[in-house]
Amino acid sequence: MSISVCIFACNEEQTLPTCVGALDAAGLSETDQVHILVNGCTDNTAFVARALAQADTRISVHELPVGDKANAWNEYMHRLADPALSMHVFIDGDVWMSADAITELGAALEDAPDAYAAAALPASGRSRRGWASRLLQNHYLSGNLYALSHDCLNSIRDKSIRLPYGAKGEDGLITYLLLTDFRGGEDDSHRRMITIADKATFEFHSLGPSWRDWKTYRKRLFRYSMRHFQKQVLYRRLKTYGVSAMPETIDEIYTPETVRKLRPRFDLVNFWFDCMTLRRLTAFSSPKNAASSVSSISRPV
Repeated sequence: MSISVCIFACNEEQTLPTCVGALDAAGLSETDQVHILVNGCTDNTAFVARALAQADTRISVHELPVGDKANAWNEYMHRLADPALSMHVFIDGDVWMSADAITELGAALEDAPDAYAAAALPASGRSRRGWASRLLQNHYLSGNLYALSHDCLNSIRDKSIRLPYGAKGEDGLITYLLLTDFRGGEDDSHRRMITIADKATFEFHSLGPSWRDWKTYRKRLFRYSMRHFQKQVLYRRLKTYGVSAMPETIDEIYTPETVRKLRPRFDLVNFWFDCMTLRRLTAFSSPKNAASSVSSISRPV
């Protein structure tokens, strides 16, 4: 099986070497490919990535000016990926694969001929059991680590499917597209499209009580809040009109009418962040801001 690994790296100078260093034990062979997509970094991630590429001829580094994972995914799927390869593995630069993870992802796809994707499970984190349970029960992908087949890549290219620029939670959107057999709509029963590689796992460092980790957690909760509201509006649109209604940029979905229907979640963790996000969405969607620059609402707070 010929394999390509796509690593999304945005400000991951500390963790990227660990991510790359785990690939051989995960099952990467000498003839496989590694693509590091450095997107919108403000630290030394690009320098670290280039140093890793100099030490390993399998690695190619691609520097993208915008820090947007959906855009980076589109770049890989439509421009960088070799369509002749059997499997394409996607991983975030702040996590690393457990031993044999690539091998297990490949085995899962081979054991499920109708599957277009294989999902890995978390092996660390305080909520890993509940997280893994949701992935298993619903046949969801986790954006931290998953694999797409040769047929999936070619289908996405043939259908010219691209994720909206600025979209949060690209893993959920890819899952939805697969479960609806790339059609969109209400019928998300095509579970055969995603197989769970329950022996393929990934690991990461949990956040601690430091001020730096609190800032990271704060940004994450704002991102989760934006993702929560995006899902409500975007999925309603795709379920009603099908995949042809996929917007080019996520900002297109925010109108006074769609934003007016949104409500914050009433729980201690999310309520404040949802309220702040709704304030931004309301201001952005107002008529006087109709000509705002692309994805200005999608930038980190």
